[in-house]
Amino acid sequence: MNTENALIIDGANVQVTDIGLLFDGEISFEQWLEIGRKVGRVARISLFLVGDWLNYGQDRWNGGERFEKMAEDLRDRYESAMAETGLEMRTLMDAAYVARNVSLDQRRPHLTFEHHKTVARVKDEEERQQWLDKADKHDMSTRRLRKSINLGRIVSEAEMKPDPKTTGIDNHLSWIDGLMRWWKRFERSDWMEDASREKIEEVLSDFRDVQAIIAYLEEEAENRESIIEV
Repeated sequence: MNTENALIIDGANVQVTDIGLLFDGEISFEQWLEIGRKVGRVARISLFLVGDWLNYGQDRWNGGERFEKMAEDLRDRYESAMAETGLEMRTLMDAAYVARNVSLDQRRPHLTFEHHKTVARVKDEEERQQWLDKADKHDMSTRRLRKSINLGRIVSEAEMKPDPKTTGIDNHLSWIDGLMRWWKRFERSDWMEDASREKIEEVLSDFRDVQAIIAYLEEEAENRESIIEV
């Protein structure tokens, strides 16, 4: 495990500020390249930093239970600390979920947080590690990794290319119809009756991307309204 402090970027002519890098004077190409390596490393691990921090708090003061189960006074302090990050609750919960399910010794420094998020739902630790190894070795995108996990085998690059007959923007209604058909079958099943909190949270985690799409569309709609008002 590489224990180099990825947060150390400041140098003679560069400083890390609250809003970015401040260059004061000239640096060599080699120095600029090294800064790029460090910045990239920080970008790849940033949400892991948040997740590990959150999980430490839950382990240290709540026996590993989620913060919602803390005593009220401690929960209020914990939530205040979470607010100090400036991140949305959904982002914080995703970070904690992935960091807890993918341990430090399993993480791959050259893979993104999204790669690790993709394998976090794989329950078997050995299988989870194998998928990370494959993603690293084959330089897999998160989309290719996700499809490979769903199919139980490494999907080829050729399989990832869209069919020319279906290129273009898909009508979203077909996807919504498919989702609703799944939901109706889901409601008729007895899965929810027997599901633990952890199982339900797994399903919620799978829907984070859908929530992100909805949030994006809502924000764009508000922007359009603002433009019209002006």
